[in-house]
Amino acid sequence: MQLSWIRSLNVQLIALLTLALFPLGAIAVFQTDRVSRDAQESVNTALLGLTERAARREQVLIERAVGVARFFSSLAPELVEQNRDCTPVLSRFVQDNSEFSFIGIVRPNGVVTCSSSGLVINVAGTKSFNAVTGSGEASINVAETGFISSGSTFVVSEPLFTDGEFDGYVAVAIPHKKIPDTSEEIEELGLVELVTFNENGTILTARSDRKTAEGFMPSDRTLTSLSTNRSDTFVAQSVSGVDFHYSIVTIEGSPAAVIAVWELGAFSLNEGVGRFVPLLFPLLMWIASVAVAMMAMHSLVLRHINRLRRTMDEFADDRRVTEIQDRISFIPSELEELDKNFLRMSEEIMADEALLEDSVREKNVLVKEIHHRVKNNLQLISSIMNMQIRNAKHGETKKALRTVQERVLSMATIHRDLYQSQNGGRVNAGYLVSEIVEKSVSSLSEEGLNVRSEIEDILLYPDQAVPLSLLVAEAMTNALKFLDVGQDGEKQLAVKLMRSDDSCQFEVSNSTKHSAVTEMKGLGSKLMQAFAMQLGASLQTDQSEEKYVLSVSFKINDFEQVTPDF
Repeated sequence: MQLSWIRSLNVQLIALLTLALFPLGAIAVFQTDRVSRDAQESVNTALLGLTERAARREQVLIERAVGVARFFSSLAPELVEQNRDCTPVLSRFVQDNSEFSFIGIVRPNGVVTCSSSGLVINVAGTKSFNAVTGSGEASINVAETGFISSGSTFVVSEPLFTDGEFDGYVAVAIPHKKIPDTSEEIEELGLVELVTFNENGTILTARSDRKTAEGFMPSDRTLTSLSTNRSDTFVAQSVSGVDFHYSIVTIEGSPAAVIAVWELGAFSLNEGVGRFVPLLFPLLMWIASVAVAMMAMHSLVLRHINRLRRTMDEFADDRRVTEIQDRISFIPSELEELDKNFLRMSEEIMADEALLEDSVREKNVLVKEIHHRVKNNLQLISSIMNMQIRNAKHGETKKALRTVQERVLSMATIHRDLYQSQNGGRVNAGYLVSEIVEKSVSSLSEEGLNVRSEIEDILLYPDQAVPLSLLVAEAMTNALKFLDVGQDGEKQLAVKLMRSDDSCQFEVSNSTKHSAVTEMKGLGSKLMQAFAMQLGASLQTDQSEEKYVLSVSFKINDFEQVTPDF
C-alpha cells in the first residue's frame, strides 16, 4: 500500500519515457562531450600558440645561443691551435652581438684559455662544467655570477669531440637582464608568469624573478617530471594554492622548454559549469519530453478518467449520474464509448435494483402477512383451548391444557414479533425471553418471590428463536414447579441470556430444597432436550443443597438458504 504511487500512470509513463530516451540521451552526452573535448583541444592549441608567441623572443635568443655554441664548436680545433687569433674572434663576435656577454672554449680540465674576455678562467666544479662533462651532451644552466658581467646569466654549453673523444665544450653566456619583456597585449589575455627551465628542473629565466616564479609552479608535479621535448597543457594548483592553467612549449634544438602560467577562467571549458555542459542538453530534452507527455496524458486521458471515476463514485454513493455533455468536453472517442457504456450499465443497474426492491418489498409483505395469519391462527387455537379449559371438570385436564396453551402462545408471540420485525427477518430473542419470564412469573401467585433477570438483546433467525423460546417456556415451567424456599429463607429465581462473540448462553436457576428435586423424566424434560438439539447444543443441569441450575449454550447461526428441490 505504501508503494501504490509506483503503479501511478504518470510514474509509469515517466519511467517508459526515460527508458526510451536513454539511448538518445547517451548519444547526446557522447556527442556533446566530444564537441566539448574538441573545443577544449582547440583552446589548448590556441593557448600553446599564445605561449609560443609570448616566448618567441626568448626562444629565438636561446636558439641563437645554441646555434652560436654549435658554430664555434665546429671552429674550436682551429681556434685552439691558433690561440693568438681565438680571443679577437670571440671578442669581436660578442661586441657585435650584445645579447651575449661571454663566449669561451672550456678544456676538459675546466680551464678557459680561449674566450671573448681574453682571461684565463677555471670553471671546474660549476653546474655547466659538471653537466657537460657528466653527460657529454649539450646543456643550459644558470650562473649566479657572470664571467664578465656583474649580474646572473644562464649558460648554453655545447660539447667538443676530437676523434670521438670528449675534448671540452663551448660556453655561451646570456645575461638575465637581456631577456625581453612580454607584450602587454598577451599579459591582458591572462598571462601570469613565463618561465624557462631545463631538463633538470632548474628555472633558467622568469619574467618576475626566479625565486618568485617558484610559487607559481604546479604543486602536484615537479619541473623535472615535465618533458622539454613535447608541448602540453594542463590545469593544476600552484605551490601558493591557486589554480592555474599551464602550457609548455619546447625550444627547438635545446634541452630547455618554456612553461607559461595563465589565469584559469580565461582558457578553460571544463571547469565549473562547463563540466556539466554535456549533461545539459539530454537533461533539457528529457524534461521537455516528460512535460509534453504529462500535458498530453492529462489533457487526453487523465482528466477524462478522473471525471469518469468521480462519476462512478457519485453513482456508488447516491446512485446519481451526470450527463456526459455536462461533465466532459473534447473527450477522445475511445473514452467517450467507455463513458457511454458506463451510463448504459448504470441505467440497467438502477432499473434492475428497482425491480429487485419491488420484489423484495412484495416478498416482505407476503412474509409478514403469513406470520400475521399464523399468529392469528395460533391465537385462535389458544382461544379454543381456553374454552376447553373452562369446560374441563378435572384439575389435571385443565393443567395439561393450560401447559399446551402456553406453548401455543409462545409460538404466537414469535410470529407476532416476526410480523413486526424491521431487522431483516430476525427477532429479538432477549425481548421474547423477557416476555416469557414475565408471563410465567405473573401466572404464579407466589408472595416473597425474588426474581433477578440479566437479559441482553440478541437478534436470532426463526430457526433458533422458536426452539429457544419454547425451551425457555419449559425451563420456566420446570423452575417454578420445583421452586422452594432456600437456606436464606427466600424464594430465588434468576434468568440470564448473554452473548459472547458468536455464541449465546441461557441459564435459569431457582432456589430449592435438595429433597424436593427429583430426576426429571417427564414430557417437559424431553421437550427441552429436543429444543436444545434443535439449537445445536446440549442441556446442562447443576444441583446443589439450595439451588438448581439449568443452562444451555449454542452458536448463533447465520441465515441458511434452503436449496430448492426441483
